[in-house]
Amino acid sequence: MGEMHHATIEWQGDVALATTFLAAASRPNCKAEMSEEGGVAKLEITVSNSDLQTLRDIVDELLIALADIEEK
Repeated sequence: MGEMHHATIEWQGDVALATTFLAAASRPNCKAEMSEEGGVAKLEITVSNSDLQTLRDIVDELLIALADIEEK
């Protein structure tokens, strides 16, 4: 088996926003998990790919999508 690269994005905040982020992270090469404690959501998104440049591209696209959601 060849190399595998991973990047993890962690976020916490409003539950409603977390569910929207969770939906946006439902894409190939991404694994997203959400938990809630005391009314605060915690979201962890792990992006994996065998090619480092592709991983960077996926992470960039994901961060842009999350920023667009947050601005609205």
